[in-house]
Amino acid sequence: MGQCASYETGAKQDSTIYHMDLKDCIFVGHTNTDLDSIAGAIAASHLFGGVPARASDINTETEYVLTRWGFELPPKLTDVPEFKEKGICLVDFNQRSQLTEGLNEKQIRGIIDHHALREGSISSDIPIYMDIRPWGSVSTILAHTYLRNGKTIPKNVAGLMLSAILSDTLNRNSPTCTQIDKDMVLVLAEIAGVTDINELANQQFKAKAKMILKYSIAELLRGDLKKFQIQDILMAFGVCETPDSKTVLSKKEDILNEMRKMKATTNADLVYFAIVDVVNLSSKLLICGEEERDYAEKAFEITPGNGSVVHLGKRVSRKKTMIPPLDSLIKSGWRSPATSRVQSAQVTPSPSMNDFLAAA
Repeated sequence: MGQCASYETGAKQDSTIYHMDLKDCIFVGHTNTDLDSIAGAIAASHLFGGVPARASDINTETEYVLTRWGFELPPKLTDVPEFKEKGICLVDFNQRSQLTEGLNEKQIRGIIDHHALREGSISSDIPIYMDIRPWGSVSTILAHTYLRNGKTIPKNVAGLMLSAILSDTLNRNSPTCTQIDKDMVLVLAEIAGVTDINELANQQFKAKAKMILKYSIAELLRGDLKKFQIQDILMAFGVCETPDSKTVLSKKEDILNEMRKMKATTNADLVYFAIVDVVNLSSKLLICGEEERDYAEKAFEITPGNGSVVHLGKRVSRKKTMIPPLDSLIKSGWRSPATSRVQSAQVTPSPSMNDFLAAA
């Protein structure tokens, strides 16, 4: 275990004025917890002097990285003692739809994030701490904040943030990756004693691929799923980043059925699932219905036809190359013709017994 094996270490550091608003807060990421949200919660709790928490269960990559750098799994938010009495800082998200159950918005004291502010973003009744930057990972933001404030980064915290940046930027190959992300990777690798960055990334990708065999279809769909409220449309968009896209595609029909089930049993208007090949840096989008097909065809300027798999080419970032075209299309006012057909079918009344008797 390293210097930060205990999460209490951060609380003992002197706080600067810059940190005061977040001292003693609980740091927690979005539902469907990923590596960057866990790493961000742990690093921020050490930096600002607080408590890390998680919103949900973790995936196989996050499990591997926590073990690799000697960290225990943070508790779920609802398991943190007296969590309803403490301030909360959101890490790696800003959308209401991604809040963990049990969190009262009035508890929010800060947001540290690298995603766009869209409809459905958190608002507050009081001024809060906000640090949102257009970088590839929330761990890049936190690493930069450590350095800017002259705070020492423990070796294992550096390793954890390094792994998170590699994960979120697909080993610096995602279009979301900036020069700052690349520079911070080199700095953190030096502190963490990592001499082969590519090998670390490859080991993480292999660990992430294990979830394909370990998870049920429902867990695979929801493992990295985010919801976006865009005007009157609630879109659920899941992603699976893997070096073994063929195995995921072999489960296509089961995934599609689970997507249709999700759409029928939740308030989601659209459900998408992208399979991102981290080796060839390409992706495929699963289409579960007519509405999804219409929006994909219009937004991505493609012709999916009647197939259930759409090739998105080099679009490998949900944040930067998948959601924005759909967001722009919906905000333009365009709506799928299939939507009106579905709504008409839903409001058409079934004949009653009296109708049958009257007809007789």
